[in-house]
Amino acid sequence: MKSLYKSILISFIIIITAIIIYILFVNSRPLANSKENSIDYPLVEITKLISKEHSINITAYGEVISERVLKIKYRDKGRIIRIGNNINNGVYIKKGDLLFEVDPFNIKNDLKEKNSSKKIILLTIQRIIGQMETTHLKQQELIVQRDIIKKQLNKILANENKVFSENSIDNLRLSLSSKEEKLLDNIELINLLSIELETYKAEIEKLDYNMAKLNNNLKETKVVAPFSGHLSNLNIEVGQEISFNEVLGELSDSDNLEVKFSIGGIDYYKLMQFSNNGIGETITIKWLIGNKYYKAEAIINRIDGSINREIAGINLYASIPSSSLSEIPLGAFVEIKLKRQVLSNSILVPLSSVFNNEFIFLLKDGRLKKQKIRIISEEYYGILIEDDELSGKNIVITRLSDMRNNMSVNILAK
Repeated sequence: MKSLYKSILISFIIIITAIIIYILFVNSRPLANSKENSIDYPLVEITKLISKEHSINITAYGEVISERVLKIKYRDKGRIIRIGNNINNGVYIKKGDLLFEVDPFNIKNDLKEKNSSKKIILLTIQRIIGQMETTHLKQQELIVQRDIIKKQLNKILANENKVFSENSIDNLRLSLSSKEEKLLDNIELINLLSIELETYKAEIEKLDYNMAKLNNNLKETKVVAPFSGHLSNLNIEVGQEISFNEVLGELSDSDNLEVKFSIGGIDYYKLMQFSNNGIGETITIKWLIGNKYYKAEAIINRIDGSINREIAGINLYASIPSSSLSEIPLGAFVEIKLKRQVLSNSILVPLSSVFNNEFIFLLKDGRLKKQKIRIISEEYYGILIEDDELSGKNIVITRLSDMRNNMSVNILAK
């Protein structure tokens, strides 16, 4: 009986153990699940477009120059006999101050010769006028004599009695002919004297012109400053022989200064966006003296008509108001800022977001959307575009190697 109970107990233990092992195997066996394919879309960074007021900005560099720089010359050759007081490089002189004087000896001699020639011609003219007056009196006398003889002859010829001889009639006719001949000679003489008189008068006019020119040249032997300014590059000394149109120095007008600067590349395109190509616009200029920066304003008053190939840009000139002349030195190197407010709201987008200057990519529902744009200007910190109802939309600022319309992307978490 005990052996039967023991056999049953052992069988029960074996069965329980088998069940436990089976359960353990079932729970630990590998499961065969279907594998899901995961797609890794490109990661992009986005930002929201914001419409607001912007300005077109141009930064350039230039120098302060004088509006007038005169090359100091003398109109002829000569010798310097005197130099004005305190004439030296860098000196400020006033309008009318003497620069130098050239020896006037030759001009004075020419004037004396011309004056003597004029006196001789004037005396000759007086003689001709007197001769013409005498000839006119003779002409009147001959006319009277001719008329008397003509009356006598007509009276005789009209007499029907024929009291007068043919010989007397012939004598009257010869006398009349002689008077007519003398009268013609007299008229010819008057004409010749008139021509001679006009010739000498023309000589007088020519002498007067030359003498006026010499007198002007005599005044110009004293070379004075035509305007106030600073002297530079002087090359004059007493006793120096100078040649025709030789450059002896420069005079720079320091009362009328301007800024000369050049603009090229994308800035030239920006300049064309200004009314009248920037003429009349106010610029801000900044220059450095020691460790301190100074600022002033100037107004663009003219622009070169053609591109300068040497500087790959175009030159502009801006006049400096008289109120700033005491602050800014001639020849100073300056930084120029030109700014114009955009009339309507605009959007600034990063340079990396613009493709071919034509379009950008927006993000909508996880996909790229190609969007055409209209560029206002290119700034150093981005591209300024027209709003076109883009404000509030998300623009992709990550530049991928292969970006296309409707391309799926993932947003890079910040």
